[in-house]
Amino acid sequence: MAMESLEKRWNEWVTSLKKKDETTDKDAQIKSAQIVYVFGPPGTGKSFTGDYMHVMHGYHHVDGDIPFKNVAVKPEYYEMVEKWIVKGDAADHFSELARLTLEAAKEHDKVVLSHATYKNEYRDHFIKKLIEGGASEDNIIIVQLTIDPKVKARGLYHRTKRQVEQGGMSLEDLARTSWEWEFEGELTEEKFIELVIEAEEKDTENVFEDHPKAVMVDISGRDVTHFDNVDKVLGLTRSNELSYESICAKVKPIDEARDKITMANGFFDVIAEIFAKAGNESLAIEEEGEDEKKVEEMKKRRSSIVQCELLVRDISASSLKNSKSGKVLMRRKSLIMTGKIEE
Repeated sequence: MAMESLEKRWNEWVTSLKKKDETTDKDAQIKSAQIVYVFGPPGTGKSFTGDYMHVMHGYHHVDGDIPFKNVAVKPEYYEMVEKWIVKGDAADHFSELARLTLEAAKEHDKVVLSHATYKNEYRDHFIKKLIEGGASEDNIIIVQLTIDPKVKARGLYHRTKRQVEQGGMSLEDLARTSWEWEFEGELTEEKFIELVIEAEEKDTENVFEDHPKAVMVDISGRDVTHFDNVDKVLGLTRSNELSYESICAKVKPIDEARDKITMANGFFDVIAEIFAKAGNESLAIEEEGEDEKKVEEMKKRRSSIVQCELLVRDISASSLKNSKSGKVLMRRKSLIMTGKIEE
């Protein structure tokens, strides 16, 4: 009996040593890992850049929208996102991004996180958590993507137009609702670009901040120079035999698959409900007594409105949360219910 007890204690001791060794190894791996933090305003191709680094250079890509995209399936992420939208407290969100990045660094020697982080306050919180978790400050590279305003606005035009029309609405009605733009006639591509730039110049409260330690990478070319500029700041090389189109063919399907999963898990419905909790009653849908098909159509339109809004604005600056205009709220309610503005 005594021998069995001694053997058990010995086995427990050996197991504890192995766990300690494993922990030590993981700590060393985190400390030696290179972590690249890529951020930029909407429309600069942050996820695309992270996926490119994964496909062409072997980085593990952590999508910074993981908590948002999984808000419908993970209760802890629902609470996290609700806290940011309703209370304006994003600390837990960026702490989670740091945790996910550190977990990736345990298994990979090169990790990239991409996210549309607007404020240096949030960026510095994320970096602080990385260092507290064992990452070496010397191995953290901060990359800020920049883009010509017209190039960015042109890309947003096509993405937004496609999304809103899939929701059964017009770009004109969306623009008058979500962005409170007033204009006559059709919202052409050139008019859209003009209004986007004008709105950004006027919005001095929600400026996308430059980070003092970031390396600026211009991706305005929308061609192979995007990859060249990223590679240059990171000291990376790749084969010149691959064209821009061939690389895109490898990279783009990753984000497309990610978006399909996000759509399928009910992300936009849940986000809309959280915004409604934050006080935006125009996003609420009364289902009682309504035809099931009509309710589904309303939810589809609401999802499109939310998606288009998040394409162009930071969550804290979103008109889904901040608009106080009764006219805008009535327009949004009408757009969700009927697919058009009825005033």
